[in-house]
Amino acid sequence: MTETTEQPTKTTGTVDALLNQVAQGTEFHFQSGLCGDWTLMAEEPEKAALHLITEGNCWFGFPSSQAAVTELHAGDIIFVNQGISHFLSDQPIPTPISESDIPNFCQPEHQQNGVVCYDINSPSQTTDAVFRLLPPWVILNQEHQANEMRALIKMIRVETKAGQPGSQAIVQRLSDVLAIHLLRAVITSHQELKGPLAALQDRHLKTLVLTIIDEPGGDWSVETMAEKVYLSPSAFADRCQKQTGMAPKKLVDQLRLQRARMLLTNTTLSLELIAEQLGYQSATAFSRFFKRYQGVSASHFRNDD
Repeated sequence: MTETTEQPTKTTGTVDALLNQVAQGTEFHFQSGLCGDWTLMAEEPEKAALHLITEGNCWFGFPSSQAAVTELHAGDIIFVNQGISHFLSDQPIPTPISESDIPNFCQPEHQQNGVVCYDINSPSQTTDAVFRLLPPWVILNQEHQANEMRALIKMIRVETKAGQPGSQAIVQRLSDVLAIHLLRAVITSHQELKGPLAALQDRHLKTLVLTIIDEPGGDWSVETMAEKVYLSPSAFADRCQKQTGMAPKKLVDQLRLQRARMLLTNTTLSLELIAEQLGYQSATAFSRFFKRYQGVSASHFRNDD
């Protein structure tokens, strides 16, 4: 009998390479408790963050958003991307609420244990781009977590509750591993993002993707993109398809779609202004594009998210 070894797929290799770059370590940021009336507010944070609920229940939401707050339970994890203002609260704060009013819900003194917060380092342009390609936030409920993640979370919860000497160092080490598990779950659970993420691993496509992220409303024809990477249009199209599994236009569409989701979810910009930012001549043209890929209208997505 011949023993065969399953070879890693190209996508697996890409995700592994990205995780090696992105998961450079988590930074212990804050630990506090769920008692009394309290609210934690992060206003346009510069770093992506992980929040782990270690005790009780709380609510997660966004200021100035029409979306209702989400109830969270002990063991749940939240990934929140860079620049996304958000809050955690022991009570369902009514939304929308202005950022200036959120401190009215805060109580400065409360017991330890309950919420552990981490910043995720982003030391390079590539890792910064990876975060910008990921969703604005992801909630990973306890029941949807892999066994390895549940074990890590259990150990973190025990250490934070015990508060023994060395607990913070132990929590830090466990959190480094937890961050890798969570980022892997975030990346691999969003199939449509694998094309742009894979492009970051190609020396010809990386700079192009970073430029499109910064200028999504540009005139990104195949000829323009090929010129940016110093390839002929046909050679560029072949390389794009081979590396990302997408035609050039589809790659641009995915990058614009990701930006559209972020703007619809986290800003109050009109559809006309969002359309302009993404290079569409009208809100109608943008809405057709969004519904083709998302399956719902932009207005419906904004109101239901």
